[in-house]
Amino acid sequence: MMQTCFSYLRQKYKSDDMLTTMSALELLYELVESPHSSKFLLKTALLQKLTDTISNASIDCVLRSRAISISGRLLSSPDSYTDVEESRVTSLLLAIDRRLKLLESLDANECESALEALGQIGTSTHGAVLLLTSSTIVARHVFEIAFGHEGRGKQLAALHALGDICGVNRPEDSMLLNNNAEECLKRLFYSTAARTSKLTPSGLLLSVLQQEPDIRLAAYRLISSLVVRPWCLKEVCSKRDIITIVTDANIEGTKNGMDARFHCCSTAINSALLASNLLNDASIAESAAKLQEAVRRGPYLAKSISNPSLLW
Repeated sequence: MMQTCFSYLRQKYKSDDMLTTMSALELLYELVESPHSSKFLLKTALLQKLTDTISNASIDCVLRSRAISISGRLLSSPDSYTDVEESRVTSLLLAIDRRLKLLESLDANECESALEALGQIGTSTHGAVLLLTSSTIVARHVFEIAFGHEGRGKQLAALHALGDICGVNRPEDSMLLNNNAEECLKRLFYSTAARTSKLTPSGLLLSVLQQEPDIRLAAYRLISSLVVRPWCLKEVCSKRDIITIVTDANIEGTKNGMDARFHCCSTAINSALLASNLLNDASIAESAAKLQEAVRRGPYLAKSISNPSLLW
């Protein structure tokens, strides 16, 4: 039945009619949400077809955006990489890389779709390694947009994608990547910072924590995934302004915000600090004390909530 369905969709996908092609892409988008369907589709020529669509500058950007979104879903599972040749994935990443190189002229929706897809691909260890170590280092676009001035929607998508690549949705024992990928991740942070007035990774992280609530929540999420890395834990704990924000129970006004802030300062930063040897560092002592006090208070205790329904 799946073979028959795919044959039908392949014929629709070949159509010169935009609406027909879009209908086929919408059906594929729903199909690839199922692991069983994705496993089957990865054994077909679909990935190559998606790559061709993404590379085609002459078609409507709506079609490219959907092809990019389907690609992200298709390659979001760790099991995906057992069913497809790595060269085919690399070709797809190269096609997305070429689109993101056109950032200034790229449609906003297409850009956000590309960033979201890179995040989905980066949720798996294998996918994250490819994004960081492929010949074009596709992940560099995520850094540039996350800490650049490309607009709120793009920045938000990039911050979430970067959190995914850094492992926020992976089990704690799988957050770290291989040595080569980890070195590239660290290098991208420092090189991105060096090209800005922030100068350091901690400066970059503080800059997004100081923005509006949606960006700040994405920053909490990103920091939670980064502090398992000793170099970044030290960057964060050495920046007093970062610790002041993540331990401030009055900074957030919604339950989601309070929970995200508390998870960042307690489950993530404080837990990583307790497991490290940084507690012996006198320069970290003040930050450690503030974090432990924030953990003791909990996510809501110091916040006077005018609307108790926010907690439910």
